[in-house]
Amino acid sequence: MHWKKIRGLIVREFFLTLVLTLCMASDSTAESRNMGYSQAMEGGRGLFNMQSARTFGRGAYVISVQSLAMQREYPVGWQTLGLSTVNKLDYTTIVGLPVTIGLTDEVDLTAAGYFFHDARPYNYNLLYGKPTSDIGSSRLGFKIRFPFDMNYPFQVATKLGALFDTSQKQIDGLDYRWTRKGTDIEASLLETLDLGSSLSLHLEQGYVLSGSKYYNDQYVGALGIDIHPTKNLMFGIEVNNRTFDKIAPQTVFQAVNHLDRYYDGLRNSGNFSYLGNPLNLDKNKLNLEYTRDYFVVTPSISWRATNSVTFDIVGIINIADQVDPKEQFQVAAGITFYGVALSLFDSDKDGVNDKIDHEQNTPRGYPVDKWGVTLDTDRDGVPDAIDKGKNTPRGARVDRFGVSIDSDGDGVPDGIDQEPNTPKGALVDQYGVSIDSDGDGVPDGLDKEPNTPKGALVDKFGVSMDSDHDGVPDGLDKEPNTPSGAIVDRFGVARDSDGDGVPDGLDLETNTPRGVPIDKFGRALKEQEKILVQEGFIRLNKVYFDLGKTALTVESYDALNGVAELLIKYPMLKIEIQGHTDNSGSREKNL
Repeated sequence: MHWKKIRGLIVREFFLTLVLTLCMASDSTAESRNMGYSQAMEGGRGLFNMQSARTFGRGAYVISVQSLAMQREYPVGWQTLGLSTVNKLDYTTIVGLPVTIGLTDEVDLTAAGYFFHDARPYNYNLLYGKPTSDIGSSRLGFKIRFPFDMNYPFQVATKLGALFDTSQKQIDGLDYRWTRKGTDIEASLLETLDLGSSLSLHLEQGYVLSGSKYYNDQYVGALGIDIHPTKNLMFGIEVNNRTFDKIAPQTVFQAVNHLDRYYDGLRNSGNFSYLGNPLNLDKNKLNLEYTRDYFVVTPSISWRATNSVTFDIVGIINIADQVDPKEQFQVAAGITFYGVALSLFDSDKDGVNDKIDHEQNTPRGYPVDKWGVTLDTDRDGVPDAIDKGKNTPRGARVDRFGVSIDSDGDGVPDGIDQEPNTPKGALVDQYGVSIDSDGDGVPDGLDKEPNTPKGALVDKFGVSMDSDHDGVPDGLDKEPNTPSGAIVDRFGVARDSDGDGVPDGLDLETNTPRGVPIDKFGRALKEQEKILVQEGFIRLNKVYFDLGKTALTVESYDALNGVAELLIKYPMLKIEIQGHTDNSGSREKNL
């Protein structure tokens, strides 16, 4: 291959990579590693013509049906010397049947068969054969991916394969690869880079060792980009170039179509080695070495209808330096079926393939989710298969059968219970905290006085204590030693309406004038009481006896009645009575 061609290929691929990457948005995360399961025309996961570096994974089986159709215009020579031609239309259809098996997560094996219809092979005399349908080439190949994690954003793989000589005839142009004569051996290096959650870049560099007696080896270079705007939709575009080392299908075609331009007009086009010599020019000094006649741009749309079925619509546009036949555009459509061989790759027989099974030792018979993880609906750590408490609240501690544990028997499971030692019989809230409506420290359910005033001291049953029995509970009572029977205010302070120091309720004389001495019952002291209290004795000046007799006079009754009242009022009072006589009469009589 000439350096000019190599340089052109490198520059072209780099330019396309740069332009397409800049034109398509991406984000910083790479979440969508397995978008779609379309197969390439020759098998393997990827776009239509080129494969991705990603594999399908262990146990996967992928079957595709791809169909290509094209209307082509040929200049057909009708005379022996080929001096006159007529343009004819040819309708060619290629059907490909690639099948891929995922041997491991890193290795895919692909086999493909191809069929054609209405193909018109060349004859040396430029005449076409009759339209026909027959078997084309067949392909067998491996793709070996480097052992990165399958979800890693960058993947590298190598592709090894062979296109076998099983074709009954050979077609020129774009379809020659699937209807070839001779066996080709090919090897490629594949790279895939996720530029975000919805954008991936694919590259291929390879070499094809030709087994054809006509065509030489090929250098392969391809670039593809796919975009996933939704989970089930993919847009792709790829550029695929196969540059021949000397002789290409177009070279042969041009040679047999212009016999007069070779060997000075001699009809000897059977010597194909002559065609690859760059020194051989036609009469007009034009080099007829069409080595790059396979340079196609392939836009595609893939729709993933279900997890198992994907549909593809593809356009193939040839922009190579070809002249005839005119085959600039080809239409293709395909369908891909994807599945996993569960019986072969399901170690724990839970119905989930080992390659996606996150729990590969699930006990037999346990229900699992799509990732093979044992179902635990209430997330209590006990699988549904043996869980006897199906609706355990989140966070509750359970026993080995999934039944929530409630150590204090308050109806709130341990793990949620924020008061794990609630007294038995106490009412609690949803967190297991005992409810105390009156805030007296005794939980509802145990509180026998549920409406205790706030701040009152209570006993162990929640009943407020009232040490002085004044009706105001201790803790609220500002006068905790109120005499029994005294009338108090709402703070437990004894009332004293007349301010005499004797509380209402004990005061027998509630209207005692202010400042008047009183007794312990709040009664105002009489004159004699005042004297008795103040001086300790009573002097009676108005007690009189009849002269010379022991009989009291009437005038003495009032004074003595006052003393009698004192004796009755104060029965414990001990008194001493002193009396004095005047000095009239004799001494003996006075005594």
